[in-house]
Amino acid sequence: MRTRFAIIPGLLALCFIAPHVLDAQRLYPVQGPATAQTPPPSFNAKLSNYLGKSGVITLTQAGGETLQGPWTTVTVTFINSKTPGTPSSYPPQPNLAFAWDLVYGPGYFNTHILGSQTVGQATATGSNGTVLQLEFQKEKLGAIIDNIFGVAVDNKGNIYKVVL
Repeated sequence: MRTRFAIIPGLLALCFIAPHVLDAQRLYPVQGPATAQTPPPSFNAKLSNYLGKSGVITLTQAGGETLQGPWTTVTVTFINSKTPGTPSSYPPQPNLAFAWDLVYGPGYFNTHILGSQTVGQATATGSNGTVLQLEFQKEKLGAIIDNIFGVAVDNKGNIYKVVL
């Protein structure tokens, strides 16, 4: 009986000491040249310190390219209106308002993100020259902790739905 009680505190300590890494998450192309590929390439993502305000994101594309970069939380204060998939929308951008509206519906950014939400922003650079910019949002307090979603754009004209 005493052995069981000794194991429980040890396991709890590991939960608090181990880094908070969100693993095996995905990005799916919704617009751009990548959607014409069969099957469309996706990314696996790891987000370090997802319970905090900054960390590192590491992505691996189905084709083998690895991308990595820092992420941090910000409050978005203006709409960046670019035309999705054009060179003017390629990263880096101050925010991805156009991608939020494309993926989640017209007006989503203005209604759900602008000024009222803290979002995570990241720019990751790849081993083959891909630059990927992401924005993601955590569910409100009390919701499922791993329900993180967002959008991403790359320097090849693709827009992605992010499911972290």
